[in-house]
Amino acid sequence: MTVLATSAATAALSWTGHDTWLLTLVGISIVVVILLISWLKVHAFLALMVGAFVVSLLSGHPVAKAVDSFTNGLGGTTGKIGVLIILGAILGRLLADSGGIDQIVRTLTRLVGPERLPWAITLVAAIVGLPMFFEVGFVMLVPLVLQLAHRARYPVLRVGIPAMAGLATVHALVPPHPGPLIAIQAVHATIGLTLVSGLLVAVPCAIVVGPLFTAYIWPRVKAEIPQSALAAFTTTASDEPESASARTTPRFSVTLGTILLPIALMILKAICDTVQLAHGTLYSGLEFLGTPVIALLLAVLLALFTFGYSVGSSRRNVQESLGRSFPPIAGVLAIVGAGGGYSQALQDSGVDGAIGMAARHFHIPLLLLAWLVAALMRTAAGSGTVATVAAAGIVGPLAHGLTPTQAALLALALGSGAAFLGHVNDAAFWMFKEYFGLSIGGTLKTWTAAHTLLSVTSLGAILLVSWVMT
Repeated sequence: MTVLATSAATAALSWTGHDTWLLTLVGISIVVVILLISWLKVHAFLALMVGAFVVSLLSGHPVAKAVDSFTNGLGGTTGKIGVLIILGAILGRLLADSGGIDQIVRTLTRLVGPERLPWAITLVAAIVGLPMFFEVGFVMLVPLVLQLAHRARYPVLRVGIPAMAGLATVHALVPPHPGPLIAIQAVHATIGLTLVSGLLVAVPCAIVVGPLFTAYIWPRVKAEIPQSALAAFTTTASDEPESASARTTPRFSVTLGTILLPIALMILKAICDTVQLAHGTLYSGLEFLGTPVIALLLAVLLALFTFGYSVGSSRRNVQESLGRSFPPIAGVLAIVGAGGGYSQALQDSGVDGAIGMAARHFHIPLLLLAWLVAALMRTAAGSGTVATVAAAGIVGPLAHGLTPTQAALLALALGSGAAFLGHVNDAAFWMFKEYFGLSIGGTLKTWTAAHTLLSVTSLGAILLVSWVMT
């Protein structure tokens, strides 16, 4: 396992009262952020902004420096990550509006049969979740899951938990989701290598949390599909837009190929970076195509045809889909930007050196430290994205000097910790409860237990990979 490494200059310094104060500031800022979000119900953007100013001002910086730290961090993070989030949102919206999700569900469930349906739904959710945020993917899949359980007279949790597990796994561990992207930037990892490592860790986690955990828990928890939910998700011919009759659903192969295109391009780039191919036209082409912004842009341009024009959508329909892509991600972009400002404030205050010395003194491995900080933030704040943002700001400055593989695993450890113990302070907890007709106790036994299992299982897989690679 990778052990926390500090610079020679930091190692040479002895612990001072100022270092103690800096660590105290980290705790104060975290408490401020948590209280603002969970108690006063302040938006995470404002909470992170206030937390950043608390760190800067109490560490002795003047107001002008505190403002510069926050705005510089916000601008840098938004510029690097925001465009990826936007492109991913567009791809997800085009997929949903074209009926591509329905096509994936119908095809896989027809191929596997009823007994293996939880495995198929886990795979469907993971595929659908690649270009979508968790909440968006969950809302898109819920109607299909409820209708499938209702029509086939299938226990709703046997398909509901796998859907949640597949989405949660890729959301926590696989870029281009906001959490992994934030972690990647903070620890200076490469997206391609983190993507490959994330998929390697995600596969066993999705299996454990999806079909295996489902087989154990569904007979032990009572759940009944609310009739109101079924009615809300049942459409009639009169509900469909006039142009819908002229559209067709994209074929399964076309749908899958479009979704996986950016993943394949980024993996090819990671392979090129790893094996160090001779520089030439092929290498330059793969480097260009595998750059995350280019890979996602190409997938979006392809989706305009595969999920739009080729299935009968008019230019107006496609334009409307593009317009609906942006409102759902406004809040995410704001939080990600504020997280960058919070991170910059921590770095400029010198907190990284104090944390480095403290962790070295207590012999805490860096991977475990990252997981612990992120898990603490998720437990307290409720949001996995907020937890990753805050933890990345604290742990990120300690990542200098790591190998590319170590940096990728550190980014995954942050995402793993941010999946820990989702409970009543998480809005998605209540979505899951209401959609599947659960009690609070039943939701704790399913939603909370599944996220905790995902976090612990992924940490174990990350530590195993680190041990093997060392």
